[in-house]
Amino acid sequence: MTTAPMISEDARIAHLGMIQGVISRVASDAQNSRTLAITLAAAMIAVAQTGSAATHWLAVLGIAPSLLFWWQNAFALHVERSYRNLYDEIRTGRPIEPFTMDWRTYKHSAGPFRTALEFVVALPFATVIVILAVVAKLSA
Repeated sequence: MTTAPMISEDARIAHLGMIQGVISRVASDAQNSRTLAITLAAAMIAVAQTGSAATHWLAVLGIAPSLLFWWQNAFALHVERSYRNLYDEIRTGRPIEPFTMDWRTYKHSAGPFRTALEFVVALPFATVIVILAVVAKLSA
């Protein structure tokens, strides 16, 4: 087993800054997926309420993108938590490869599927899906 070379304090701080930047971007992407899912669902609901005979299917079709955004959001949160684990390894001074950005080595214990089922993650997307289903039923 090889040990990671020692790096200077300045290099360690720069490495932490790089990882913090990635964590911020991943968190921003996750927020954007929630916003886009809600916006898309609102558009589908608005069109489904126009009264045309076939428009209720738009509400049904809106469920698929909501599920995809749900999965994307859960995966992004899983990656973010894994980067936080990497950040903690560096912050505490444990020897690791200098400037590594490989989050897979530090995967969060909850995988993406378990993350998707967490209440905080599931609530906005499940709410959107239920609303779309109700609108589809009422529009039929």
